[in-house]
Amino acid sequence: SVAHGNFPFLIDALIQDALCAAHHRANAAALIMASSPAKAPFVVAYDGVAAPSELSSKEFLLNNPNGAYTTARTCCQARRLFEWTTHTERTAASVEALVNGAKTEADSSELVATVLATLATPSALSPRLDATVSSAMRAYVDAHGCDTELKVTVLVSWREQCAASVASAPAAGQARPLLGSVGCHVAPLPPLPTSPVRVEVRGAPRANALAKDSAWVADRAPLEELMRASSAGALNELLLVSEGGELLEGSQTNFYALADGAVITAGEGVLAGTVRRLLLEVCAREGIPVILRPPRLDEIGSWEGALISSTSRLMLPIDQLYVPAEGRPSGEDDLRAEFNTAPGSLAARLQELVAGEVVAHSTQLI
Repeated sequence: SVAHGNFPFLIDALIQDALCAAHHRANAAALIMASSPAKAPFVVAYDGVAAPSELSSKEFLLNNPNGAYTTARTCCQARRLFEWTTHTERTAASVEALVNGAKTEADSSELVATVLATLATPSALSPRLDATVSSAMRAYVDAHGCDTELKVTVLVSWREQCAASVASAPAAGQARPLLGSVGCHVAPLPPLPTSPVRVEVRGAPRANALAKDSAWVADRAPLEELMRASSAGALNELLLVSEGGELLEGSQTNFYALADGAVITAGEGVLAGTVRRLLLEVCAREGIPVILRPPRLDEIGSWEGALISSTSRLMLPIDQLYVPAEGRPSGEDDLRAEFNTAPGSLAARLQELVAGEVVAHSTQLI
């Protein structure tokens, strides 16, 4: 996921956020409770306070101030989170990249250092993440049971807008309000798509691949609208391509080509997803060669397979790849490659190997 948005007026945002964060947290639960029925399908939590919600995960991101986000998945009947430590570290790194990328010479080094120490340091951020995510997961399980695994979306923001006026400093004996907001959305983990899994090549690489910025959710909307207009069948993902024809990653996934028994995937210029990290470990253990460079579109004829990876999909073999004209939906004539994903194929083997490692790479939250 790329960061297209930036954060002008960083210091004004930090000051306002420090002033209004306590007010926001005091009212967040009341607001979502008032707008959501008790049997709402989802749960949203802010800094440890959870309540039912009607908002989808996408609406949750779009209806909150921009910030660093990540999406995790549970296992073991919604009790454990896959690669949770990595998600925490990556979220802190995204905060750091976004703050440093937005600051100017006019910004106060003290205030920038404060937000970095509070939200971009894993050891400081982790307790707030754990408290918020565990409260949201527990509330969901209490309301809906644990028959399905969960998709957990986390958003860390330091640009909250607050209509109420609060004092610029805490009263004597009171703690200073927490900086920023840690939010979490919990929903059922969607089922894997059925075969054939189709993807298309569309859109340019993200501006800041090292940061997972919630602004990208809005920025990619026009591309997703074209994807939904496909007449070739439902498409699962769009792949971002450079001017030179390099396929770096998907809009929400990492991308891999398979050629001559090796895995080819970009080594830089992409967000290093948790499933990608696990795949590289599995390949090293199993002796499967990995080539860290972007697959090229003009090499597609030599590929024996291709996959995408994400939290919800894990490793997902691709059956069909389409390359439509710019600005036009994919049609049947835009099919460029079909791949073998049957049992025994390298794509199917990688899918099975990674799925078998999920529990061992998870952390118990509730």
